[in-house]
Amino acid sequence: MLDQHFAQWFKGKSFTTDFASSNFQTWADIFEPIKEQPLSILEIGSWEGRSAIFFLEFFARSRLTCVDTFEGGSSERARDPVYSQSCSDLERRFDLNLSDYGSRSEKVKMRSLPALDKLAESGRLFDLIYIDGSHQRDDVLVDSIMSWRVLAHGGHIIWDDYLYDLDRPQEAPKQAIDTFLNLNRGGFTLVHSGSQIIIRRLPSSGLWSGNVTLRLARTPRNLIKFLRGHPIRFTPRPEG
Repeated sequence: MLDQHFAQWFKGKSFTTDFASSNFQTWADIFEPIKEQPLSILEIGSWEGRSAIFFLEFFARSRLTCVDTFEGGSSERARDPVYSQSCSDLERRFDLNLSDYGSRSEKVKMRSLPALDKLAESGRLFDLIYIDGSHQRDDVLVDSIMSWRVLAHGGHIIWDDYLYDLDRPQEAPKQAIDTFLNLNRGGFTLVHSGSQIIIRRLPSSGLWSGNVTLRLARTPRNLIKFLRGHPIRFTPRPEG
């Protein structure tokens, strides 16, 4: 059951699903020390806006950028009729749910790769990034690499669905997240490990592979081909 403190934020909103509220208490516990800071937040995959509302309410001085095609994921639609039905009128529900937040929320309607590339090229940096767009392994890896380019030093990344679809390891997010974390080992602190992974970028960490990151991200098939020939395994353990 959703905590009443959180539940009041969603009164009068329009939702057909709830994929996010089970994470709210974990997020509140972890981010309590920085909740009053004026954060710049990026969300990759916004769906109906439930997690977006949490971020805007919990971080009351924040600004949020939401990246989504508002078409839903093709693999999820193919396997889940309920999910497919929820895609109908999705963008309208998102717009209505976020309408109270005015200029504090920004909608970027496009695929994550070109959106992240544009944000990086414009010099945008974010203090918190939530990666919950495509659940395909290759897409998650590219989203992770590109997100690292726009993550401020000391900022956090949250990955959703770390344990999703483990019976299909070639498609599940876990392998992509593990690979990314190994590529950047030493550049972050692991804050939380479970159904989600949360890290904090160390203040002194540099960009992974410098300019090579952008070249690889623009040709994800070449990147994935390389990584398939160089498998990396990661077993997350909180540091402390």
